[in-house]
Amino acid sequence: MAFGAERIIGELRTAICNAQSAITDALDRSLAGLRATIETTLTAAQQARDAAALAHARTDAIHSELQGLRNDTQRLQAATPSCDDQQILIRLAELHGSVEGLRADLTAARTPEPPAPPTRSAAQEAPQPPSEDDDFEHLLTLAAGIAYAQIICHRDHWDFLVGQSSRGQHFRLPAGVREESGLIQAEISGRTLIAALDALRATHQDAAAIPGTRQLASRIYERIGVALRKVDTGEADAHYQPGNDCPPVTRIVIDDRPPAEAA
Repeated sequence: MAFGAERIIGELRTAICNAQSAITDALDRSLAGLRATIETTLTAAQQARDAAALAHARTDAIHSELQGLRNDTQRLQAATPSCDDQQILIRLAELHGSVEGLRADLTAARTPEPPAPPTRSAAQEAPQPPSEDDDFEHLLTLAAGIAYAQIICHRDHWDFLVGQSSRGQHFRLPAGVREESGLIQAEISGRTLIAALDALRATHQDAAAIPGTRQLASRIYERIGVALRKVDTGEADAHYQPGNDCPPVTRIVIDDRPPAEAA
């Protein structure tokens, strides 16, 4: 029994010591936080007092400067002879206007008059040749008025022409195509001519196309244009179909071979 009581008393003492230590630590922490808060508050208050003192000093300085300016103004007013300030301002404005007027007159006198625009000569007034776009529109108009035309060229030229024009909206593959003496002879409509002109012009202006393709398109386009312009001037190379009462058709020849010499 005695041994059990001593053990219980020892445990109680240990618990009491631990509790005292915990309380002491908590109090120390609380006091430390309170001390830090007080110091921070005091520092902020001191800074506020310093700022207030500085603002007060600046206010006093501004007040002193204003008072000095007021005194200077009063002394100047006492020293200035009495006059009508409004009349002075009006006089100054009149003088300023006179000076500006004299300055404008001097500028006008120094600036030379612009030369008269040159008259246009008869050569300048002559009508300018039609542009490439205008010529293209004119050829389309001529092609639209043709029922059909005969084109004579090599098979390779014909394949190139069909390949270029077949993608166009107005292209129609002609039915009457025959080969004679190594040349293709085809009867094409005016609508197909429109598709050919449009496609050949686009190929000639395509910078990505190889030079040979662009030159071939340009040459065929030129030959079609020559034939159509002859229609416009009444000098067309007519092709008459034997045994046919229909009017003659325009002939387009793509062949630069020299004529055969007479035997």
